[in-house]
Amino acid sequence: MYFEEYHRYLCAYSDYQECEFVIFGVPYDGTTTYKPGARFGPDEVRRASWALETYSPYLKRDLTEVKVSDLNNIIIEGDQREILNRTYRATREIMEEGKKVVMIGGDHSTTYPLVRSAKDVYKDIVLIQFDAHCDLREEYLGNRYSHASVIRRCYEITRDIYQFGIRSGDKDEWEFAWRNTNIFTRLPRKEDIEEIKSLDKYIYITIDIDVLDPAYAPGTGTPEPCGYSTKELIDALYLFRDLRDKIVGFDVVEVSPPCDVNSITSIAAAKIIRELILTLGR
Repeated sequence: MYFEEYHRYLCAYSDYQECEFVIFGVPYDGTTTYKPGARFGPDEVRRASWALETYSPYLKRDLTEVKVSDLNNIIIEGDQREILNRTYRATREIMEEGKKVVMIGGDHSTTYPLVRSAKDVYKDIVLIQFDAHCDLREEYLGNRYSHASVIRRCYEITRDIYQFGIRSGDKDEWEFAWRNTNIFTRLPRKEDIEEIKSLDKYIYITIDIDVLDPAYAPGTGTPEPCGYSTKELIDALYLFRDLRDKIVGFDVVEVSPPCDVNSITSIAAAKIIRELILTLGR
């Protein structure tokens, strides 16, 4: 290679037809409620990935061993409904070909069409959420598809939802979660993985970067104190290795480069993506 390819994620050189993982970005932050900027997340996370090595000493695997294709970003034209529908159609086509999707957001509203696609293609799914916030509002500022409502909309798709790292939400959200989802302020443990495994369903994972403490992820629009370190989160993600044949995709959302400090958050997101690809790859 003679020229920089920072517009792609690190080592995402494979041809689409032969790849196992398909990366794409959804640079949309129209429902951000505090500080905007997540629209710049996909491109900055890609650039930050080039600060990493391709090898994971924890997993003893290298990105060069996994076939990954980066399709760039979903076209952001039209209103939110058009953008989410476009994302849905693209994701469904990818999933129908048996490939694992890796989406870089964008605000958390961009997760909804991927969960919808997974449900339509795989019929019965479990949603795993890592987040600081419940995201279970019925609507926020009149928008039922806000990033503050995304998991509530996903609940209409699947009742099998596990929420980890949650530490913020209004009273109604917490009461809804206690009645209807599996919600934890902690990260997953082995017993949680065994319970999820026993369901014998396909799995989609969504990671809001604000599950990390602001000390580790200052570059997000709605930072929430008392979170987790990057290492704690990645160690928890390693537990999903035994479920890799059931995991159909994952996303990392809410990275906001304008709020970041020295690219700390973008690099953390890039490393999370690297480790999860290597954890789940064949």
